[in-house]
Amino acid sequence: MPDRMELDFAPEDRYARLRLISWWDQDLLQAAKILVAGVGALGNEILKNLALLGVGQIFLVDMDRVELSNLSRSVLFREDDEGKFKAEVAALRLQEINPALKAVPIVGDINFDVGMGLFRHVDLVIGGLDNREARMAINRRCWLTKTPWIDGAIEALQGVARVFIPPDGPCYECTMTAADYRLLNQRRSCALLSPAEMLGGKTPTTPTTSAVIAGIAVQEAVKLLHRQKKPDLPVLAGQGFVFNGLTHDSYVVTYQ
Repeated sequence: MPDRMELDFAPEDRYARLRLISWWDQDLLQAAKILVAGVGALGNEILKNLALLGVGQIFLVDMDRVELSNLSRSVLFREDDEGKFKAEVAALRLQEINPALKAVPIVGDINFDVGMGLFRHVDLVIGGLDNREARMAINRRCWLTKTPWIDGAIEALQGVARVFIPPDGPCYECTMTAADYRLLNQRRSCALLSPAEMLGGKTPTTPTTSAVIAGIAVQEAVKLLHRQKKPDLPVLAGQGFVFNGLTHDSYVVTYQ
């Protein structure tokens, strides 16, 4: 009798633990095409999660360059990346995380430089943005192309992840108040900062809240994709997950 029992385990591939989830379809994720708008703190976490999960193709849209202040909140950036375009740097890092992934960087403004064709091409859109104007642009294009989209927003230790599924239910504009429209006309961010203040790096964000909201957003994206084969999977359709990092309270709100 041998001194110790030798157990024969089959070798695991990269996604073996994910496949243990009863409804999981890795081939479906591999075939998925996702547009991510915004490659800041929240966008970094969203992209990292998508790469780890094995999403096949990601389009990254951002017009900004890496700054040193990004390094405390953005896992995909390094000191040597200062001055480089965020979308291009992030695309390279994603393919280091998962070489099977196809990451397509688009250096541009989501308001003006991304046409309807890309919105029709992708399966869904995830926003990691800091202003209402860009969200309005995405919302309108998603509604015209019937493309589901997930909106993530963070401010200091608070955040929200919302899911909109055209043509049913409420859209992003349905969540806006009269005060929101006034601030939109003043071109102020979600944190009530002016463009000059945002360019000065004063937008308050943390990597911890980014991780929470990005995790919820990507988890909703995974469920939305799987609904092609399992339509009874619950998603936050027309709803938002609201998180308060000061007290760790969270709740789901339903939009009218």
